[in-house]
Amino acid sequence: MSAPTEPEVPEAVTYREIREILRTFGDSDWTGMTVELHGMRITVGKNGPPAGGAPQAGGAPAGPVAAPAASAPAPAPAPAAAPAPAAAPAPVSPAPPAATVDTTGCVAVTSPAVGAFWVAPSPGQPPFVQVGDTVERDQQLAIVEVMKLMNPVVAPAAGTVVEVCAANAEMVEYEQVLFWIRPHG
Repeated sequence: MSAPTEPEVPEAVTYREIREILRTFGDSDWTGMTVELHGMRITVGKNGPPAGGAPQAGGAPAGPVAAPAASAPAPAPAPAAAPAPAAAPAPVSPAPPAATVDTTGCVAVTSPAVGAFWVAPSPGQPPFVQVGDTVERDQQLAIVEVMKLMNPVVAPAAGTVVEVCAANAEMVEYEQVLFWIRPHG
């Protein structure tokens, strides 16, 4: 009698793999892309879902969309580019590389979760805040999207934004510094 064999368990997509896919996509000039990896389909688009992509919730920023693939895992991971129409609005420009900002006495505003960082309420809209803007306590500064849930990033104190530390659509880590605010007073 032979020993029973364990069923094959599909390999899970790791955070590192998703981050690498998003980094590669962000560095490209593509407007949309779908990747199947370990039985999961990941579709991303700049300024909205790519053609045929999943629709966004009303008023939510466009960004990474992940949906489970069919129950059988894909035979081999194969990234495929699917360009979206070129009529999309201009993207919000990423934060320029800052030349060593003096953050002495400033308050760090950190990410509430691991997710996609959005500087505007939706594509084509102006950012919530920019360097030099004066903000009030509890004013919304950005959004961190986690599994289609929009988590507001708010100012912990009234002051002036002296640095934006993450770029629009960038994947951010839990408690990563997103902004520096110099408090008033």
